[in-house]
Amino acid sequence: MKKLIPFILVLAVITPAVYAQVSARVCLADGNTPLKLADPCVPFVYRPIMVGTHLTIIVDSDAGGYWYGALTIWDTNQNYGRLYMRDFNGSIFPAAGEMALILEFLGTQTVDEVAHDTNGFQFSGDEDNAVPGDWFIVDYNAIDTGTCSVIFFDWITDEVYPLCQMSFTHVPTRDFNDDGIVNFKDFVLLGSNWRRTDCQTQENCSGTDLDEDGNVDFDDLKLFADFWLERTR
Repeated sequence: MKKLIPFILVLAVITPAVYAQVSARVCLADGNTPLKLADPCVPFVYRPIMVGTHLTIIVDSDAGGYWYGALTIWDTNQNYGRLYMRDFNGSIFPAAGEMALILEFLGTQTVDEVAHDTNGFQFSGDEDNAVPGDWFIVDYNAIDTGTCSVIFFDWITDEVYPLCQMSFTHVPTRDFNDDGIVNFKDFVLLGSNWRRTDCQTQENCSGTDLDEDGNVDFDDLKLFADFWLERTR
């Protein structure tokens, strides 16, 4: 029995630290409904969303323990999308532990000799009190038409290469009156511009020329119907 004690002590010394296994998921503004993928076979590339749409990105863990990482946008052209922290307590779930932290970082970084405007957040879970579950939540807003990528880093496993890259395609809004939902009020606005052919000189016919070909016609009606009753926030 005495011979086993040193062996047990050695195992205790060389046992590696236990780190949390984290992932990120994208939901609608309610924080519960998953945003659908553009193709179920292609992870992290999501179906199009309208400009003005608010999403939530939730960082969760299947284990307790220490962890640190980041969510960030690298944008070489313009601000297609933006990440927002809620108030300090609102962006941290209890499962992350009492000493969990979320910190915002902004600025410019040079990656592969290309300057990137950065917008994002760094996270760290409480080493002693974190438990499995949802740890952090941040809000995402689609600002302009185009494609925006949100990069998720797990700096425990790799400080250089991201764990995943979430891709969002932003299309023109169908919520013409900006009340948060695409409904009959927006359909009426589309109808009031129906068959107009001067949209290129008339501010896109109040946004109803969705394919931006200068006319409001059946092509725009079809694009409008694709987002029927969808909420932006």
